[in-house]
Amino acid sequence: MKSGNRKARIMQSFNSKKFKYGGYATVVTFIVIAAVIIINLVADLIPLRLDLTENQLYSISEQTYSVLDSLDGDITIYFVGDSPNSVIEEIVNRYGRYSDHITISSIDPVKDPITAQKYTKDGTSLTNGSIIVEKGDVFRIIDQYDMYNFSSDSSMKVESLAVEQRLTSAILFVSGAEMPVAYVLEGHGETSLDYSIKKQMELENFDVQTLNLLGKDAVPDDADLLIINSPKRDLSDDEAAALKAYLEGQGKAIFLMDILQEDLPNFQSIFQTYGIKLTNALVIEGEQGSYIGGNPLYLLPKLGDHSIVAPIKNNNLPMFVAYGQAIDILDTKRNTLTIDTLLSTSDKAYARAATSENTSFEKQDEDLSGPFNLAVAIEDNVYNLSNNESYITRMVVIGNSSFMNTGFEGGSDLFMNSLNWIYEREESITIRPKELGVAPLKVTNTQLKIYSILSIIVIPAGCIIAGLAVWLRRRHL
Repeated sequence: MKSGNRKARIMQSFNSKKFKYGGYATVVTFIVIAAVIIINLVADLIPLRLDLTENQLYSISEQTYSVLDSLDGDITIYFVGDSPNSVIEEIVNRYGRYSDHITISSIDPVKDPITAQKYTKDGTSLTNGSIIVEKGDVFRIIDQYDMYNFSSDSSMKVESLAVEQRLTSAILFVSGAEMPVAYVLEGHGETSLDYSIKKQMELENFDVQTLNLLGKDAVPDDADLLIINSPKRDLSDDEAAALKAYLEGQGKAIFLMDILQEDLPNFQSIFQTYGIKLTNALVIEGEQGSYIGGNPLYLLPKLGDHSIVAPIKNNNLPMFVAYGQAIDILDTKRNTLTIDTLLSTSDKAYARAATSENTSFEKQDEDLSGPFNLAVAIEDNVYNLSNNESYITRMVVIGNSSFMNTGFEGGSDLFMNSLNWIYEREESITIRPKELGVAPLKVTNTQLKIYSILSIIVIPAGCIIAGLAVWLRRRHL
């Protein structure tokens, strides 16, 4: 009898609300776990990758996709030695997943020294972590350190990732893309280009050479663009004539002009031909927040609306200009000229003549009033009616040269973007390094109060209420 009652109670328990509720919860739990496992298995089979990082660290640009779409031959990308870090590996693998012309492989110099010898010369050896891009007999080695941009101070801190920039340039190189010849002018006390800048130019497929115009009647025919970096002396009349003739023949040049006490009339003559004038006046910023370090000579310039500075603005890359020179845009100039401001000051800035002996930061009566242009991009578009062609001259003039070596990445980007725009290779401007720094979270006092109320009162109260509701519900089961 007792056994029968026990069985009856057991059977009755299966029909109770508690059993049904617990059974439903168990079944739902198993279904959810099974669904998660299935979703993960399926997700691994889908090639789709979503980049949820703030600065799109793993993504590649539309320009790289265009380069991959235009490939007409097979290219192999080799990892050298040990696998690189996961970020670099993911970026490289995206090239292979997108294009059938890209094959990803690896080379171990220790296990296969014979193959490794093919990529060594002058006694050098392959280093672990490097990448080789090869097409046929042409290859380029990207050293592991070239995939990063480091701070210029002694800490050598990694500031940004340049994998896509280097990799796409290497693909263009092995695919036979032209390498524009960039002549760096010498003979006037010019400052030598920094090694890191020249290295970056070479990695972006510029052939960097030097040029002394003394005794020459023309710029070499193979010159694709000229770089004039902080000359201390003026051009001779013959050099100025050769430079003018070069620019008039669809020439391309970038002028980095530091402030000097003496005028440079032949340089000024060239600039006035293209609608601008160097003021030879030192810019002093009068608006707090528009300079750094408490020094109004360390300018934080405003960025204009131009393709050269657009990536710097969009990526919030820091840059500053120390001891900048004001550039005037002339009121009277040819209608074929288009002059765009790249960098400018606030309207509270003022400029003092380089010959002034006044060292005060207070504005003087003789000082020029701002705002000022610190850098301009100039395009001279001349239509030749007889040939039915347009002749385009492009140049960038910046009233400073040290902006490239301040340790702020926006400076080197400004220079490289200027070169690519001058050479009419605007697509390369879009492939810039990815910042690795973490931007600080900016919270206002109002937001802080709201977040405090939510975290201290609202969320805990909601958890207590939800828990109480569940307890009361189960209590009556």
